[in-house]
Amino acid sequence: MSNNQNGRKPVFISAEVTESVLDWPSMIGAIRQSYAAPHADRTSFRAVARDGGVWLRSLVSVPPAGQVMGAKVFGRSSGRGVSYLVPLFDRESSELLALIDGRHLTALRTAATSAVAVDLLAPQRPVRVGALGSGGEARAHVKAIASVRPIESVTVYSPTELKREQFAVDLARELGVPCKAVAHPEQAVKEANLVVCAARSHDERPVLDGNWLMDGTLLVSIGSTIPEQRELDLRSIERCDLIVCDMVHEVVDETGDFIEANARGLEFRSKLATLNDLVLGRVDDRVKTARLPMYKSVGAAIQDVTVAELAWRRALDKGLARELDIALTVQQV
Repeated sequence: MSNNQNGRKPVFISAEVTESVLDWPSMIGAIRQSYAAPHADRTSFRAVARDGGVWLRSLVSVPPAGQVMGAKVFGRSSGRGVSYLVPLFDRESSELLALIDGRHLTALRTAATSAVAVDLLAPQRPVRVGALGSGGEARAHVKAIASVRPIESVTVYSPTELKREQFAVDLARELGVPCKAVAHPEQAVKEANLVVCAARSHDERPVLDGNWLMDGTLLVSIGSTIPEQRELDLRSIERCDLIVCDMVHEVVDETGDFIEANARGLEFRSKLATLNDLVLGRVDDRVKTARLPMYKSVGAAIQDVTVAELAWRRALDKGLARELDIALTVQQV
């Protein structure tokens, strides 16, 4: 057995440091590189344990293009609090490299990954963004998209007037583009050529009506990730003729949108493709002919680990990582 064989100690990186050292172009580039290598079936997967309203989830990954392997572990307590921990391990030595507070990572990696998909699916033109949702995920998505396409305008809908109005004010100031809040989701979607769905559904009622979408629109859906959630109606899934997924089996089997579509007998499996195949250019012909493509995301550990590795390296370079006086024993097997 060896202990700390390279003479380095693991570090702790706070949520504030993680957020401060990351930027959209670097995250988007790192995610694209991670998906530019072929993925095995078990490159990235998750597990969930539950006891009533208490649950613990783990997302683990060995990114084929990275130098580290790792996980995101997060749980909800009986008091409804949630905390996130990302441990990173050296792929060659198995040493623990870092413990990272992952509070900001989910929104950042989700938006950066969506931006990779947008860059490969959307025509090279300015986009009119229609945002359904005004929370952190929606904000992050608009900012990430601005790194890969010029934004002509943003229109936002969410159920709470104050939140959508503040969203519009903030994004107009930060991005320097017209941004307005509207009182009905159709108003946010009908003139958009890029629609971002990032709103939790209520009572399993979809937020989006597929009849509102124009041909040529790119739909990005990230708000439904478990069976209890729906944000897309059947018409949205029916009309989209190319559906790119970060985790195909989880999209099909674990999101309320597609569980309902399957139960209703809607045929969609022939339209599915993986984000890995998109980045590798394996579906280029389908992208060219798609009239209404969709990127559907449930999130994946490879995204967390890739962005966490970037944050770890940058925090070390800037002297912002706090060294821990601990070391895990590495046992040779």
